[in-house]
Amino acid sequence: MNRFHVVAIVAILIFSSLPVSGIESLPSKKEYLSEIPIVKQNQWNEMPWWETTTRDLNRNGVVDWLENIESEYPIGVLYDDAVTNDDIELLLDLGITIRYRADSVDGLLLGSVSSDLFNIISNLPGVLMVEPYGKVVFYGDVQTPAIKASNSSVYPEGAWALGFTGKGSNIAIVDTGIDNEHPGLDGKFIAGYDSVCTDDAFCMASLQEDDGSFDPDDQNQHGTACAGMATSTGILPSGESSNFTGAAPDADLVDVRIGTAFGAGPFENYIIEQEFYESAMNGLQWVIDNKDTAWSGVDNESHGIDIISLSWGITSHEDGGSDGTDMFSQILDEATLAGITVSVAAGNSGSDNDGLSGMGASSLSVTVGALDDKNSIDRSDDGIASYSSRGPRRDNNDGNPYDEMKPDVSAPGTNIVQAEACHASGSCYNRIPGQDASENGYSGRGSGTSYATPAVSGVIALMIEANPDLDPLALREILRLTSERKETLSSADGEGVEDGPWATYPELDPYWNRHFGWGMVDAHAAVKSSLVNTETENLNVDLQAYITDSVNGIDFTTFSGISWARTGSVSKVEYSLDGNSWKEAQYGSSTNDSIYVNWIISLNSEELSFAGDHVILVRSVSSDGTYSISDHSEFYAYGESSEKKVESMLVILFVVGALVLTVVAVTAYRKKIFSK
Repeated sequence: MNRFHVVAIVAILIFSSLPVSGIESLPSKKEYLSEIPIVKQNQWNEMPWWETTTRDLNRNGVVDWLENIESEYPIGVLYDDAVTNDDIELLLDLGITIRYRADSVDGLLLGSVSSDLFNIISNLPGVLMVEPYGKVVFYGDVQTPAIKASNSSVYPEGAWALGFTGKGSNIAIVDTGIDNEHPGLDGKFIAGYDSVCTDDAFCMASLQEDDGSFDPDDQNQHGTACAGMATSTGILPSGESSNFTGAAPDADLVDVRIGTAFGAGPFENYIIEQEFYESAMNGLQWVIDNKDTAWSGVDNESHGIDIISLSWGITSHEDGGSDGTDMFSQILDEATLAGITVSVAAGNSGSDNDGLSGMGASSLSVTVGALDDKNSIDRSDDGIASYSSRGPRRDNNDGNPYDEMKPDVSAPGTNIVQAEACHASGSCYNRIPGQDASENGYSGRGSGTSYATPAVSGVIALMIEANPDLDPLALREILRLTSERKETLSSADGEGVEDGPWATYPELDPYWNRHFGWGMVDAHAAVKSSLVNTETENLNVDLQAYITDSVNGIDFTTFSGISWARTGSVSKVEYSLDGNSWKEAQYGSSTNDSIYVNWIISLNSEELSFAGDHVILVRSVSSDGTYSISDHSEFYAYGESSEKKVESMLVILFVVGALVLTVVAVTAYRKKIFSK
């Protein structure tokens, strides 16, 4: 063979063996689609709640349970619009006294009314429903590091390490009052309101104003304990620090007292029950009315109310619990729509519970179940607490199964160390000069969904500080998205837990479980997700996108996942790498038998553009331009910009060219010698 041909072949082999960047092809183990496939769509025909509720099956405007009452019973009335003076006059004409007006839900609390009048009231103009009062029931270390708020040896980076401790967020603890003189709560009081007042001579004598200037106290212990779990700084009476911190130690408190030294039922004396029920509604309405109030003596960032923390519920007299249409569940929905994030206890009825109570059944709130953390920070052995109420919520018959998916999340609630109220000291009484909780520390342990709830309230405060533009439903969606789940469950994961996969309804949502909700709250992951979800104008929380897997190779980094819509459809899935413009993913094949869209994103070294740490966001998009909360992943990968690739190519071509010329020159020279 001619020597020149040999040299050329050798040069070609050398060139082809070099690792030339940019000459790459997409992994081809499986064919992917550039257009999103057609999948099954969820469509719900939304109807007015009073036409679908299971609490009034005969549709006569009276909750079915009340129709068995043959004597007096305390009732509330819900109207189809704002209550007018004419509405009130009609009730007064029947000899009925108005106990409380709940404007946020267009409702009235009437107290005890003869059963003979129930149907008459239901037929008055504008009346949607006559419903019974329920009972107000209060549902109580390692909690803060276990939810990954603070750093620990087990989880070295908590949410606080990201620079967020709840500063600028106001949490309304609606409970038995707060002893804000406690060293761990000192300086946190922003505003207060006592909706009971009648049992406190100081409150009665002060002629309490509704402007938040009154400072209620805790004559029970429950409210102070919950405030500590949400916001305690861990400071001891000596001034030294301790580990007894709340999830958001720099958040402030609004003290709304709705319970007394007795707690809040259940009681044999139904008049006391009635008072608590009305006081609770009064307290919640006050919070909504003051969501934007400029409190006296505080900075702008401390105005208003951001979060309601509710460690109690309304027990239902009806079989199956509440379907979310009761007056208390509705007022929590209204608070959410008004811009206040609501964290509410699921209840303590255990694994064989008969549905969820009013409040925990609220469609729009963050309903919190309780974990047993085994008194360890490590979450791997955590199970659902035996007392924690389980889902789903009673069906409200609206055709949409997603609002029955309660609880939303779970957090440690078993054997939690409490901040001591003045009351816990025995003979201490706040209203006596010199007697308060300023010399109290942290002792005694309590359990309940009551005590899981304020930890979640604190996590929400961290998220609001990280991204104040997120609304309550977006915050709830991030809590769900970032919660920690297990692939499979067994009886070791808690009383009543079934053996098998995590998802209770995998055909509707692969991540919701009737015991744990969407999982165990992860403060660190929730804050990180809040930070990256900066596009908030067109969020649609019915759209879902989850990253399920990633493979990091030399030439390609791939991400795969699933998307779906709770209602409507996903028109595309798109991603943004390192803050750059959004691009569409590729898709796997799907069928009309499933609501899920499978997608894949493959990033080559040119798209990655540099070697180092990267962030990818993935979201689902609807045909109307709205989009889901973005799931995200942080990863290290090798990349090279197009400019660098050109430079590398030129260098390689130069080297190869020089090599070829050298070989050709040497060969020609030798050939000349040999010819001689």
